[in-house]
Amino acid sequence: MSLSNDDDMDLADRMLLAKPKFLKSIHGGGDNASVASMPLTTANGGKCNETPIFSKREMTLRIPKEYNGNLTHLVVCKNWMVCLLAAPPPSSQVTLFRFFLPRVMPPGEISLEKYLAGYKIGKLFLDYTGHHILVSLIPKSPGLSADFLYIHGNGRKVRRIEKFKDHEITSVAFNYDLGNESTTGPILLGTSKGLIFETELTLEADKPLYRKQVYDVGLGRPKYDVTGLEFRHVPNAPNQYIVVATATDCILTFQGNLRTEERTLQPIFNGYINGTQSHGYEVAKTDMKYSVLQLNGEPNEKYPKQWGWLCGSGLRHGEVAQSSIKDEKFLLEDHLIPLDKDLEQRKHLSYEEKRLNVPKAFVLTAYHVLLMYHDHVTGICLLDQSIVYEEYFTEKSGKLLNIHKDPFTGVIYLCAEKKVFNFKVDEERRNIWCIYLNMGIYDMAEIHAANDEENLDTVLKSKAQALFDDKKYEEAAKIYAETQMPFEEVCLKFIDLREKRPIITYVQKRLETLSPEADEQLFVLVAWLIDLYLTEINYPGRSKEEKHKWQVEYDEFMLNFSVIKCYRANRTAIQDLITQHADDHNLAQFAIANEDYDEVLQQHIEAEKYLQALHILQQQKNIELYYKYCPTLIEYLPKETIELMMSQGRKLNVQKLIPTITTIDSPVHIAEITKYLEYCIYNLGETYQAIHNFLLRLYAEHQPGKVMEYLKNEGQDITLVHYDVNYALLMCMDFGIQKACVFLYSLQKLWPAAVDLALTFDIKLAKETASKPRDEKVKTKLWLKIAYHEIKDTNDVKKALDLLKECDLHIEDLLPFFSDFEKIDDFKEPICQALKDYNHKLQELQHDMEDVSKQAERVQSDLQNLRENCIRIEVHEQCNCCDTYLLVKPFFIFACGHKFHADCLEKLVVPHLSSEQARKLTMLKQQLENMLAQSAAMADKSNESQYKREKVKQEIEEILAADCVYCGLMIETIDQPFVEDWDQVNVDWE
Repeated sequence: MSLSNDDDMDLADRMLLAKPKFLKSIHGGGDNASVASMPLTTANGGKCNETPIFSKREMTLRIPKEYNGNLTHLVVCKNWMVCLLAAPPPSSQVTLFRFFLPRVMPPGEISLEKYLAGYKIGKLFLDYTGHHILVSLIPKSPGLSADFLYIHGNGRKVRRIEKFKDHEITSVAFNYDLGNESTTGPILLGTSKGLIFETELTLEADKPLYRKQVYDVGLGRPKYDVTGLEFRHVPNAPNQYIVVATATDCILTFQGNLRTEERTLQPIFNGYINGTQSHGYEVAKTDMKYSVLQLNGEPNEKYPKQWGWLCGSGLRHGEVAQSSIKDEKFLLEDHLIPLDKDLEQRKHLSYEEKRLNVPKAFVLTAYHVLLMYHDHVTGICLLDQSIVYEEYFTEKSGKLLNIHKDPFTGVIYLCAEKKVFNFKVDEERRNIWCIYLNMGIYDMAEIHAANDEENLDTVLKSKAQALFDDKKYEEAAKIYAETQMPFEEVCLKFIDLREKRPIITYVQKRLETLSPEADEQLFVLVAWLIDLYLTEINYPGRSKEEKHKWQVEYDEFMLNFSVIKCYRANRTAIQDLITQHADDHNLAQFAIANEDYDEVLQQHIEAEKYLQALHILQQQKNIELYYKYCPTLIEYLPKETIELMMSQGRKLNVQKLIPTITTIDSPVHIAEITKYLEYCIYNLGETYQAIHNFLLRLYAEHQPGKVMEYLKNEGQDITLVHYDVNYALLMCMDFGIQKACVFLYSLQKLWPAAVDLALTFDIKLAKETASKPRDEKVKTKLWLKIAYHEIKDTNDVKKALDLLKECDLHIEDLLPFFSDFEKIDDFKEPICQALKDYNHKLQELQHDMEDVSKQAERVQSDLQNLRENCIRIEVHEQCNCCDTYLLVKPFFIFACGHKFHADCLEKLVVPHLSSEQARKLTMLKQQLENMLAQSAAMADKSNESQYKREKVKQEIEEILAADCVYCGLMIETIDQPFVEDWDQVNVDWE
C-alpha cells in the first residue's frame, strides 16, 4: 500500500497489481536475466503454468493527510498491522499506527516523540494476538542506556519498561499458549549482550513486573546480539517446549518440560546451565553483523513445520520435528542455499558494499523462500535452489526495509520506505513434481503430480525406466503397468529376459486395468498369462519348491473373477492351450473350474487315478455323477466309495444305485455294500422293498445270524414290514434258516405249518408258536399237534401230564393218543381233578343264574314304582331360565326339580351339543314342520300320520331333555374353556 492522505478512499479500491520489472540472477553475480519471463518446462518437454508463482500488490494505508514521512518499521500478526512513520528532518516526530486490515477504518495512532529524546528506534515487535507491541530503543549518544517501550493495542498509553533500562532488546519470543489480549504470558527477551531474559507484560500498569535472566548466549561479551528467538509448545507432548536462539554466528536449540502449574520458563534452561543437557550449538563463519531466524508453519497453526536461518554462509533451512522430541536435536535436516559464492573476489569491498550483495531478510513458504535485498526481492525454490521470481523496486518505493509474513493468515508483506506491498502466492507447488523428478526423488514427484494425469504419467515412466536401468525388472514392470506407455513397447523391453516374472507381473497389472467390456483384449491377456504360467510350471529342471510356488500363483490367478469370466466364455480355446502343455493336473483343475466334472472324472478313471476321481466326485454337487461313477469306483475303492455314499445321506437315491452294485460279489465288496444297506435302512429309514429284500438275501447267504435280528426289528405285523414275506421265506428255505422260516409262517398266520416245522428241530419254539394264536380252537389244535408229537409211540404219561400244565388242554383231550391197553390207574388223579373242576364250574353257573333272577325282579319293581310317581306343579312356578310363569308355554320338568320352557331349554342345550347332534336336531325340527304343514294342508288326521309326528317329537325330546342342563350338561363341560377361538375374539375386539 502506498502512503495516501485520502480519507475517503476504500481499501479494496486501492489494491493495485504490480507487474514484475526485470530480474537478476542470484548466482551469476550481476548479469541481468528475465527469469520470470522464461516458462518452466517439465521433464517431457511440456510447458508448465506460466502464471508467476509470486506477484506483488501495492497496498494503500489510510494515514491521515497531516502526517507525512517515511516508514521505518512494520510488523503484522493476525491481520493487525503496526507500523512506525518518521517525519522528514529536521522533525523528530515518530508516530505509531495500528491497522486492522479486514476493516476499512482509520488506524489507531500514538505519537512516540516524547519518548525518543536522545534515542532512535531499534526494532518493533508484535505478539501473535496483535495486541502487545514492544519498541526497542537505542541511545544516540554515549551517556544514555538502552530502553524499550510497551504499548497495548487497546489503549493509547505508552509504558517505559524501567527494569530493562540498560538492555537493548534485539529479539522477542512470545508465548503462543499463555498469551492473550490482556497479557503476554511468560515471554523471552534477547539482548545485544547475548542475554536471554524472562518477563511478562500485561495491560495492567500497576501489576509488578519481573525480570529474570534464564541464559547467557554471549558468555559475558559486551556486544553479542541475540538476533532471533522463538518459543513453542510441542504438539502431542503435553509438557514439552522448545526454544531456538540465534546470534550472528551461531544457532542454539533448547528443549525441556514445564509442569502445568508452572508459570515460568526457567526450567527449560536449567539442564543447559548446570551441564546435564547439551543443546545444538552450530557456528557459521561470517563477516556479517546480523542474522535472521524464521519459523514457518501452516496458516493459523501455532507450531511450525519449517525453520530457516539467514547467516553468513547463506540460508540454512530444514524441517521441525512434529512430535515428542526424544533427542536433543529437533531442527531436522540442514540444507544450505549459498548466497555469496564470489566472496573471495569481493574481499576488498567494504562492509556496506558487501551488504548490498546479500539479503537483509527473508520469509519461508512451503517450497520457496523470498529473499529481500536492499533493492529487490528474489524467490528461490528450496528444493533445487532455482530462481522462480525476482522483482526490482525503483526509487519511488524507497529503500526496502523488511519482509514479513503473518503467521495466522500466511500473507506476505514487504515494507519499503514509501510503500507497502503484499504478495500473492499462486500454486507454488505446481512444478514441485518436476523438480523432484529431475532430482530422482520419484516418490515425492509422484505425490505432487497426483492431481494431473499427464504429469503423473511422466513421473511414472521416468521412475519405471530408472528401475529398469537398475535391473529391478519386477518393480519396473509394476510401475510400467500404471503408465500410458504402449503395451507392445513395454512388452518388448521384458520379452527377451530369461526371467518371466517381470512380463507376467506387467501383463497381470494391465489385465486389472481393462474394462469388463473389453472381451477380446481380456482373452488375449488371459491366454498369454496362462501360457506363461504353464511354461514356468513345466520348465525342465525346475525344483519341486519352485514348481509349487508357480503352481500356487497360477491357481490364485485362475480364481480371479475376470479370468473366470474369460475362460468360461472361451472354454475350448483355453482347454486346447492347456492340453498343448501336457499338464494333466492343470487340465483337470481347469475342468473343475468350469464345473465340467464329468470330463475330469472320466480323465482320472481312464488314467486309473481312482482316489483323485473319488476326491473330485466328493467336491462336486451333481448327484447324477454318483450314479454314473460309483459302480466303477466301488470296484477299486470299496471302503472309500461306500463312506462317500454314506456322507451324502438322503441326497442319493438308493433305488438308482442298487441295480449297479448288485453284480459285485467279492467278500470285501459284499461287506461294504451290506454296511451301506444297513445305513440306508436303519439311519435313513429307507422303505423301498427291493432294498430290504436285497439286504435280507445278503444276510441269508453270508450272515445267517443276522436274519432273525432283522426280522424281529421289522416287527410281527405283516402289513408294516418292508420286505416281501414270500421272497424272504423262499430265501430262508433255500439257505436252511429254519427258525426264520417258523417266524415267517407265523407272520402269515400259517400256524400248522409253523408248528410242524418247529417240531422238526425245536420243541420249545413249537410250544411258543402254538401259544401265539388268539383263536382258542386253533390254539387247541396246535397243542394237540404238539401233544401227539410228544406222546405218539411213547405212551409217556408223565410227559403228557407235564404238557397239561403248559397249555389249556384237558386230560380227556389226550386220552385218544394213548393205547387202549394203557392202565387207568396212571390217569386216576388227573381225571378226578378234571371232574372236580367241572363240578365247581357248574356250581358257579347256578349261583350266577340265581343272581340274575333276583336282579330282574328288582328292575321290574322299580319300573312299577316309576309309573306311579308324579310331580306337583304350582300355578306360580317359574321357568329357571327366563323367570316367567312355567304354565304359559310347553315345558319340561326334571327329577332334580329344575323346570324349563321348551324353547328356553333348547337355547340352553343347543350350545352344548356335538356337531352331529346339532345337525340331527335341526333335521328333526325341519321334518316335524314339514309334517305339520302337510297335515294342515291335507286335513290329514289319520292315526298313522299322528304316530309319525309323535315319534319325531319323541326323538327331539330325547335330544333336548336327555339330562338336566344345570345338573348334567354344564357339570360335564366344566373343564372346557369359555373361549375356544381367541383369534376371532381378537379380530372382534379390533
